[in-house]
Amino acid sequence: MASALALAGAVIVSLAKPAEGTPPNGVPELQALREIEQLEYCYAAGTDAIGRGDLATGKQIYSRCFTPDAPVLIWAAGAAPDDPPVVSVPSAEAWADFIDVLFAESGYVGTQHLISNVRIDILPGGDRAKITSYLIATHVYDPLSSVQVAHGTYENEAVRTPSGWKLSKRTFRTLSFMRVDSPAP
Repeated sequence: MASALALAGAVIVSLAKPAEGTPPNGVPELQALREIEQLEYCYAAGTDAIGRGDLATGKQIYSRCFTPDAPVLIWAAGAAPDDPPVVSVPSAEAWADFIDVLFAESGYVGTQHLISNVRIDILPGGDRAKITSYLIATHVYDPLSSVQVAHGTYENEAVRTPSGWKLSKRTFRTLSFMRVDSPAP
């Protein structure tokens, strides 16, 4: 009986698949995975600071999570895989300036970027990584009646630098982008 239970346990373990991304292999790898994951949330915090109208804080936050020359590329909802991006800027600082103007011209009074399902693959050599995550972004026109919501997927690259992991390229493929208004009272 005990051998049958052991065999059943071994079969279950052998059939289980690891989660997508780099499986941890010790404490240094766990630390790297956590640091890389935090880059996604760092980006969201910087973007939301800019969404509140605080460009200086947004840039300061971005400087902690991006290399100085990290390009940011955006594809519109419905774009074909081989279409060029609709937005391409050469750095996080240029991205901050771009969205500062875009958010103001769009009339947003705030934003909230929710990033989830973060999957990380540390590449051979251990100094580069690919990151995939999902986004739900809320862009607020009027907190009581009107928002614009974006959904999509980030496909990013990160590198290990002397000051820790940093995003070296950020891409976003928009799945949907829509305005939602409350009905008139």
